[in-house]
Amino acid sequence: MGGGSSKQGSLASPPSGANGRGTNNRRPSSIYTVPEEEDSDDDCLNCSFLGGFCPTKKKKTYDPMGTPVPDTPVVSRKQRKMFENAIDDDNGSNNNTNNGVSPSSRTGLFSSRYFGLEKEEDSSSILDTEEEEEPHDENAPAQIHEGPGGEAKLRAKYEVCEVIGVGSTSTVHRCVDRKTGADFACKIIDKKHMEQRFQGMVDQFHTEIQALQSLRHAHIIALYDVYITDEKIYIVMERMEGGELFDYVVQRGTLNEEEASRIVRQVTSALVYVHSMNFLHRDLKPENLLLRQKPLNPKDIEVKIIDFGLSKFMEEPVASSFLGTRGYLAPEMLQRKKYTSAVDAWALGVIVFVLLCGCLPFDDDSQSIPSDALMRSKFILRFPRWARDLSPSAKDLLSHLLDVNSMTRYTTEQALQHPWVSGKEAPRNSLLQSPGRIKQSQSPYLLNNGSATRTAVKDHVSTMHATRSRDAAAAAAGPKRPVRQHVRKTSI
Repeated sequence: MGGGSSKQGSLASPPSGANGRGTNNRRPSSIYTVPEEEDSDDDCLNCSFLGGFCPTKKKKTYDPMGTPVPDTPVVSRKQRKMFENAIDDDNGSNNNTNNGVSPSSRTGLFSSRYFGLEKEEDSSSILDTEEEEEPHDENAPAQIHEGPGGEAKLRAKYEVCEVIGVGSTSTVHRCVDRKTGADFACKIIDKKHMEQRFQGMVDQFHTEIQALQSLRHAHIIALYDVYITDEKIYIVMERMEGGELFDYVVQRGTLNEEEASRIVRQVTSALVYVHSMNFLHRDLKPENLLLRQKPLNPKDIEVKIIDFGLSKFMEEPVASSFLGTRGYLAPEMLQRKKYTSAVDAWALGVIVFVLLCGCLPFDDDSQSIPSDALMRSKFILRFPRWARDLSPSAKDLLSHLLDVNSMTRYTTEQALQHPWVSGKEAPRNSLLQSPGRIKQSQSPYLLNNGSATRTAVKDHVSTMHATRSRDAAAAAAGPKRPVRQHVRKTSI
């Protein structure tokens, strides 16, 4: 992927970890260079760089790899055409073959006389002088293409198809790799329109690009190509066809602790990797957990973390920005204190609680908490009555992840080693009530058969307002147990 004109300077990824995932380790094109024949004519300067091929000399009928060279009119014509082009370019440069740049590299032609044989399905491509796009390498970092020709490069490599999602800041299309036929998702951001509505939002997309350039994990959405023009940003990513994790749980209707443990293990392993690469996510929530495909069996669930727009590469030990999503903010962030990766561990705990119990653990209004005493009284971990049969191991995990003290709170590494997360103490016969309690996503930006579900959104908003009015009336009537929050909340 990526031609020679692709630029990466303005979006350079942060330093990578010891595993070298941040380096550009793309394998070279599968074209080998034939060494110069010992008996080549040294006086024939115009064609000696072609690996011994010369129209005036008798062609050899073998190659150094032992593969027979087909002696056909098609191959002969291609060889002669390449020779004539190389001679013209060489004469145009005053036959300067000793300036350290070979004629073959200057013209972009292969120095192998066996050109076209390595890619028999498209042998005519050897007449193209532009560098070809390589197929997707799952382990290679994404390529950044900047400049006025970005959209043309995108459409040369991908066929942009129908809209599969619309958001407040972007439109998502299905796109198809023209060579492999593989499906991807292309997020298109109109920079001018977005800046008018959401000032500074473009920076979040750049942050996400920088993070995903450095991160490659089985349970993190993969970024493949980015095309940046003056007007738009095109982000080609892995297509997530399974929808939101929690929507699947609701639709399926049943979930036991063993299945929940398998889901949590995938998310936790991704977070361990993110933190090992010195990144914080800072906006973990159910909406940012998607399924690669609709699973036919619970054992086939493949969860991936998305949306790294609020992530941060930690050049310092702590961070201080106040951001995230209400309901998932760690106590130290609400106290406006400096924080570490422990904020992601807290958000993970909230997600696990929702997955197991079907509601948020605390009534978080995102207001600042002035004292430690108030904080401890606000974040008392209680389990709803319908979760009374939750296993002791699951409750132990939650008590460690939702520890208000960030210094003693479980790290993601500790959580991954917990017996419930590892599956050793997650009972299969413990059927959870959460699928009937979780509210299904009603996003106005998700498309269903080509049309937005705006009626459902209005119904959802009306229900939310009615619930708030009922809660207010109950509060005025007298103190009761805290109302469990079922409504999903948005980033602040």
